[in-house]
Amino acid sequence: MIEIEPVRAWGREERELPADVAAALAATGVVKVVPVDPPTRWQIETDSRVGIVVGDGWELRIRPKLAIPKLLFLLAYSLKPKGWQDAVTGMRQERDVVDALASGFAFHAGRAINQGLLRGYVAVEERRNDLRGRIRFGDQLARLPGLPLPLEVSYDDFTADIPENRLLRTAIERLLMLPRIAPQARARLLRLRAVLQEVSMLPDRRGAALPAITRLNKRYEAALVLGKLILDGTSLRQDRGRVATTSFLFDMNEVFESFLSTALREALERRAGGRVQLQYNGNYLDRGRILRLKPDITWWHGGGCRAIVDAKYKAIEDARFPNADAYQMLAYCIGFGVQRGFLVYARDSLDRSRLHEIQRHGYEIEVLALDVEQEPEELLRQVDGIAEKVTTSLPEDVIEAVAQPA
Repeated sequence: MIEIEPVRAWGREERELPADVAAALAATGVVKVVPVDPPTRWQIETDSRVGIVVGDGWELRIRPKLAIPKLLFLLAYSLKPKGWQDAVTGMRQERDVVDALASGFAFHAGRAINQGLLRGYVAVEERRNDLRGRIRFGDQLARLPGLPLPLEVSYDDFTADIPENRLLRTAIERLLMLPRIAPQARARLLRLRAVLQEVSMLPDRRGAALPAITRLNKRYEAALVLGKLILDGTSLRQDRGRVATTSFLFDMNEVFESFLSTALREALERRAGGRVQLQYNGNYLDRGRILRLKPDITWWHGGGCRAIVDAKYKAIEDARFPNADAYQMLAYCIGFGVQRGFLVYARDSLDRSRLHEIQRHGYEIEVLALDVEQEPEELLRQVDGIAEKVTTSLPEDVIEAVAQPA
């Protein structure tokens, strides 16, 4: 296994690579590979994705610029605003997001299962030679007319093969397919897989929903949150041409957008009620309804859209800003009939908020920054500050309407 020296997101770094590995890496589409001094020296250019890509005999790890505990907070909060603390508490200060998630998940899953494997009732329909539960007479007559056996029956089975355990088992299998997982975490995962041997895998891993947390499965909560993150981040045997890879990747643009959407929804609904819609796509810029608008976050109150927020995880010293993002937000404001739009960045070279007043038409675009390197409590206070700006920037008549019960 060729272990390529890790690279950082949003960077360009040179590495010594065999030509076939460089070609395979380029074929994944995860990074760009540019020849510097072929056939041995190559430049690897990364984008917003972080994690690991594994091919036939090689692996590349892409590390975030954001500290791992802060990244894990963003990930966990997006899934579970009320239960993220336990999921990230006590995690080792890993430099690698894969190692951090593997170690944390192995710890929390082990702690949950050691208290007793969760079981529950599951509805089962099957064909049997003995009677259990009740006979499904419709199926019996349709499939086995005139035959006394076997029987088409249905019953409730008290089993460990329930959604919570399936999610954990599937996450364990995903992690064990990745190379160089920390030895202690791998040993724990192997023990947990043995305990969950009777549990089946989830058929649709990326579409798996996080089970509702109740008093019965509360001890599973942290493990389920981390397991869901693992399933969301992994993609197995992703074929591009003749290259097959296993990847475990998070797109930091999506991570930041998901966090801001979740946290701002909590803050806005707590402050002023109404409802927040994410990725609303029911509006168009043109009368012909061809140019669809899809802002990240829209806040609705009193029957109308009151605010539009777009999340951007990138440095705004990019020469394309403020033009491209401002044009996009202006289109949103026009299409939704909102006077002020908000662009929220995860980092800001100018380190200050500012307001762009659009000539002639009265539209305003406010640029705000969130310092994602802050501790979780401070970061959430910053989001609450954005919610305050959103609710207090409305016209006076709208503020009065919002102040009334929705």
